[in-house]
Amino acid sequence: MYWIFHFIVAHRRVFSLLLTSLVSLLLITAPPVKQAAVLRFLSMTVFFPLQAVTSRTMKIRNIFAENRRLKREVIRLSTTVAQLKDESYENKRLRDMLNFTPKFTYDFLPVRVIAYDPSPAQKSIVVSAGEKERVTMWMPVVDESGVVGKVVQVMHHISLVQLLKDPSNRTGVLFRRTGAIGILETENGRDFFVRCRDHEPIEIGDTAVTSGLGGIYPRGLTVGIVRRIDTIRDPLFKRVMLALTVNFDHLEELFVLRMSSQWGAFRTELDSIEFSDD
Repeated sequence: MYWIFHFIVAHRRVFSLLLTSLVSLLLITAPPVKQAAVLRFLSMTVFFPLQAVTSRTMKIRNIFAENRRLKREVIRLSTTVAQLKDESYENKRLRDMLNFTPKFTYDFLPVRVIAYDPSPAQKSIVVSAGEKERVTMWMPVVDESGVVGKVVQVMHHISLVQLLKDPSNRTGVLFRRTGAIGILETENGRDFFVRCRDHEPIEIGDTAVTSGLGGIYPRGLTVGIVRRIDTIRDPLFKRVMLALTVNFDHLEELFVLRMSSQWGAFRTELDSIEFSDD
């Protein structure tokens, strides 16, 4: 019995051809009713199980391929996390050696926009928090995309926020990749630019963040992305055009960074300076 099975397996292509030919001849000579019955029988006993097995095999292969891809991704992310942890420990160690402590400590106060500036420029908004919620002048306002503006007037339960796109607003920015520093400007509330020295290696796609200078915004809050560089107007300086990351047309839920402004410290230092009459 074993040798018969072994012979069939060894010559399976010939036997498959003979079996297929025999079934085809039977179907050709059989009446239509018999043909339909045979086709149904073959579909239920041969083709459907074969299709199911093939489908499951393909799914298993896809699962194994996805598993290998995820393992590679886990290894890559684990390596990145290890490197970041090492850099974090090194950063902390260097901070401790320098006796360095962060200048800014703050917490997030969620607020809602309850009114917009009625002018077409929309230079400001009103948010649902004020003195009762410990909001004070110059506190930064942000959303999940970046900087929205700063508090310029505080009442009992509401506050007025000057938006970043107000032409009279000036914000110190830092280009994260190069370290170049400038001031965010706009002339019409739509086109935003930073004047930089012509030799600064700023590229399209670079990210601009708050520089931390000026005593209002902490360093590192996202402001915009470089979309164009204009070097025609001035031989020494170039205009780096930015696309702000915040969508000022759809401001709803925001966050006030409750932090002590450095402006108070600046005023104290200025008041302590004695000027001579000479």
